[in-house]
Amino acid sequence: MTKIREFMKNRRDSEVDEEYEEKLRKHRNGKIIRYIILIAIVAIVCAVAIIMNYTKTYETYEVTKNIMTGDTTKYKYYSYNGYFLKYSNDGLSYINGKDVIWNQAFEMKRPIIDICEDYVAIADQKSTSIYILNEKGIVGKVKTTYPIVNIEVAGQGVVAAVTEEEDKNHIEILDKNGKVLAMGQTVLSGDGCPVDMSLSEDGTKLVVSYLYVNNGVTQTRVVFYNYSEVGKNEVDRIVGGFNQYKTTIVPKVEFVTNNVAVAFGDDMFTIYSMKQKPSIVIEEKHLKPVESILYNDEYIGFIYEREQPTKPYNMKIYNIEGELVYDGDLDINYKKVKLDGSNIIVYNDDTILVQTVKGDIKYKQTIDMTIEEIMGIDGGYEYILITKESIDEIALK
Repeated sequence: MTKIREFMKNRRDSEVDEEYEEKLRKHRNGKIIRYIILIAIVAIVCAVAIIMNYTKTYETYEVTKNIMTGDTTKYKYYSYNGYFLKYSNDGLSYINGKDVIWNQAFEMKRPIIDICEDYVAIADQKSTSIYILNEKGIVGKVKTTYPIVNIEVAGQGVVAAVTEEEDKNHIEILDKNGKVLAMGQTVLSGDGCPVDMSLSEDGTKLVVSYLYVNNGVTQTRVVFYNYSEVGKNEVDRIVGGFNQYKTTIVPKVEFVTNNVAVAFGDDMFTIYSMKQKPSIVIEEKHLKPVESILYNDEYIGFIYEREQPTKPYNMKIYNIEGELVYDGDLDINYKKVKLDGSNIIVYNDDTILVQTVKGDIKYKQTIDMTIEEIMGIDGGYEYILITKESIDEIALK
C-alpha cells in the first residue's frame, strides 16, 4: 500500500509539475507575443512618422526668435556649432540665440577663416599669426615662420598653413599651443605652387592641389601627406600623388570626412578614399561647365547652367561613395546654394527653396525682404534667416 500511495503521490506531483510548466510556458509565450506586438506597433508608428516627415511640405514659416534688428550688411556670417559667427573689421563673435558667447577683437585687412567641427581658425593674409578658437573662446594664437597664404584647421585645433618665402612655398603644421608638428614641404616656384589644401578632421592627413606648367601646359597635381606613423618613413611624408589632370585645373580640394577627400576640377571631379594612403573611388568628367559646387560629409553636388529661362540650371547630387542620387532641374536664379544634412537650401534676394537630395520640394516661397544669408540649425527645418533688416530664427510650417 505504501508503494501504491507513493506512486500515486509522485504521479500527482508530476501532473502538477507538468500543469505548472504548461502554464509557465503559455505565460512566457504570451509575454513574447505581447512584446512582439508592441515592437511592431512602435516600428509602424516610427515608419509612419518618418514617411510623413519625408513627404511633408511646408507653406510658410514663423519667426521663433528675433536675434538682431538693424543693419546686418556690415557683417559677414558663417554657420557654426548650430548657430553662427559674425565677422566685421573689428573682430569675430560667436552668437548662440540672442547671446554673444564670445567676442574676439582684432583688425585684419584680408582675413582667412576656416571652420572644422568646434574649431575656428582666422588669420590675416601675409601675416604670421593664426588665432584658434572654439565654442568657449580663444584657445591659442600661433606664429608661422613665413607669411601666410592660406590656412586650414582640424577638428581638434591643429592648423595647417601654406606660407611663402621669396621663391618657395612651405607647408607648416602646428597644434593650438604653437608646437610645430611638421615643416619643410616646399615647392619651388618654377615647378608649381599650392592652389588649395584641406586637413583631415583628426589633423593627420593633408591634401594639396598644386598648379604647375608642363611643356607650356598648365596642369594640376593632387598630393596627399600623412603625418601619423604611417607617413614617417615616406619622403616629405608624401603617401600619394596624382597627376592625371592633364588639362584640368583643380582649384578646390576638401576632406569631406576624415577618410574621404574630393578634388573639384573645372571639368571633372575625383573622390579619394584615404584611411592611410589614398586611392581613387570614382572619377567623372563634367559634360558642361560647373557654375557652383556644394558638399558636406554625406553628399557632393554640382550646378550647371542651362539655356532655358524657366529652368536655368541642372543640378546633380552624389553620395560620397560616388553614386548619383539626383539629376534634375533647378528653376530659380540663385545667389547661393548649400547642403544642409540631406536637404538643399537655395536662395536669391527674395526667394527660398528647400528640397531633399532626392529632389522632393519641401518649401518654396518668395518673401518681401532682401535675403542676405540662410543657415540651417542642426539639419532640421529650422533656420537662421538673415535679411538686410534683421536676423531671425525661423521654423517652416
